[in-house]
Amino acid sequence: MHSNIFLTFSALVASVTGAVLNPRNAYPQPPHDSSRLVYQFANGTTIENIAIRSNGNLLVTLTDRPELYEVNPFVPKTAKLVHHFPGYLGLVGITEVSPDVFTLNAGNFSATTGPTEGSWAVWQVAFHKDQPKVSKVVDIPEALSLNGMTTLASSPNTILAADSTAGVVYSVNTRTGSYKVVLDDETFKPAADAELPIGINGIRYLDHYVYYTNSFKAFFGRVRVNKSGYAAGSYETVATGIVGDDFAVTPQVAYIAGNPTNVVTKLDLATGESKVIAGNLNSSLVAGDTSVALGRTWKDKHVLYVVTVGGSLSPVNGTFSEGGKIVALDI
Repeated sequence: MHSNIFLTFSALVASVTGAVLNPRNAYPQPPHDSSRLVYQFANGTTIENIAIRSNGNLLVTLTDRPELYEVNPFVPKTAKLVHHFPGYLGLVGITEVSPDVFTLNAGNFSATTGPTEGSWAVWQVAFHKDQPKVSKVVDIPEALSLNGMTTLASSPNTILAADSTAGVVYSVNTRTGSYKVVLDDETFKPAADAELPIGINGIRYLDHYVYYTNSFKAFFGRVRVNKSGYAAGSYETVATGIVGDDFAVTPQVAYIAGNPTNVVTKLDLATGESKVIAGNLNSSLVAGDTSVALGRTWKDKHVLYVVTVGGSLSPVNGTFSEGGKIVALDI
């Protein structure tokens, strides 16, 4: 979504959840000892999603412009532009579909008209000796607002893409470009009183289940799927009351980015119990966090990387502003 949409979304969710700012505490708080700033973009830059290469480098998608960047978290001095995608306003979900081959959603959206139907497409970025080869997989003209993306590990070269406005999930074959709606449920739909058409947001596939968030419904659910991505069981409620964007999931827990509540939540998948592990409404630590990813190398297997849209787009206070950033949390 566009940065202005995130701003409106932040205010709306704050009102829905009853979040109240304490003026005495509504100023940026310093990072705690178990976190470090990996990289921060200039003011106005908004990060939407993150994926991690096998070498440990971070790939982040931007929504203020259609660009994909790569950051080495171990030598975090610069962000390298991987590719600019002309013809789009921003990038959204990203996933690794095969070793060092990533797909992402690109499309158009504005604060006044919302997402632009017919503008959405899936693209592929394949790294070979660090030289990316970029190609379009397919346009999806029926899509209203592609958002979260995950890899359907049970089916080769297949990803799942959530349409937040339509409240459905597409499967896309990245080799052939064929696509179809495979999941459709009421828990995917935008809330009836939502002022923005955002329902299902983040999605992740793990061990035959698709896990997902619905931001305005403050809902975290899952559904068992077959190898083609169709539902093979009932849609289950894992937890409610968690304002969630994108997330990382393991067999035991999920780590959920809480834009615009400025927190990261750890959710026990067996019990449904949750606790905030970083941030708070009045903290700048992970202000406007939109997605998280777990480190992939022996150096950072204990690290959760968090990306943000920048503090100006979350209710820390009326004047605080910063560029989107990547924060490493020791979990």
